[in-house]
Amino acid sequence: MFSLKLLSTGLLLLITTAVHAVEYTADEILSKVRNRADGADTYAKASLVLKEKNGSARTRNLLFLQKDYGKDDKLTLNFTEPADVKGVVLQSINYDEAAAKEDDQWMYLPAFRQVRRIAATDKRGSFMGSQFSYIDLDKLRVTDYQQTRIGEEKFNERDCYLIERIPAALEVINRTGYHKVHVWVDKESFVVLKQVYFDAKGIPFKEFQAKKIEIVQDIWTVTHSEMRDLVNSRASDLIFSDVSYDVGLDDVFFQQNIMKTGVKSGNLPTIR
Repeated sequence: MFSLKLLSTGLLLLITTAVHAVEYTADEILSKVRNRADGADTYAKASLVLKEKNGSARTRNLLFLQKDYGKDDKLTLNFTEPADVKGVVLQSINYDEAAAKEDDQWMYLPAFRQVRRIAATDKRGSFMGSQFSYIDLDKLRVTDYQQTRIGEEKFNERDCYLIERIPAALEVINRTGYHKVHVWVDKESFVVLKQVYFDAKGIPFKEFQAKKIEIVQDIWTVTHSEMRDLVNSRASDLIFSDVSYDVGLDDVFFQQNIMKTGVKSGNLPTIR
């Protein structure tokens, strides 16, 4: 005679086993990273901290605004202080990967009073004197690389998939400067927790780490990350505060006119 309790337990065991049996390919994992739910828009304050080998540091504060436009998304970074960077604005458009278009970036420098498009060949350059390059601000692109799962490891006590990425074409190397990348992806959140970048000789020269991740409005959020140059020991931290999702940001914040006028706090009535 069947026991309902035993039958239920057996079904639960089968379901649990099936869930744990799911194995994602490297492409599937990174697609989940790229397409991870992060709200219709995002507002935050941020600090870019430039750290020297001797321990000295400089901090640059900015506003971070991002909004989805269908399968594309737009980003505006508006530096607010100190005085030497106040009014500098970067805008970008990350296109749907299926469109096979290069993501666009523009920079406004108040001293020159003009908006300059950042060419693909310039994206390897340092972003605002930091260890982050302009290409690091672009959204992860799955098809730019051939990737393989090479293992599983813990990072900061979190279980991760370890993936090796090899550029799919010479153009990708020319645009990024990366000949190989190792990526640690958190199994629970599908957030990238660590990346190591290799040069043409197979030597690691740069490393990204997510120092702190938090759940904000039910969304896993990297609130502190670091990019470290393994050659000269300089590093840069990007630290977020007052993160808010789905705040209803106006389209005006993602038009090029805002680059010259700047984002004013009085123009953000929905941010609390």
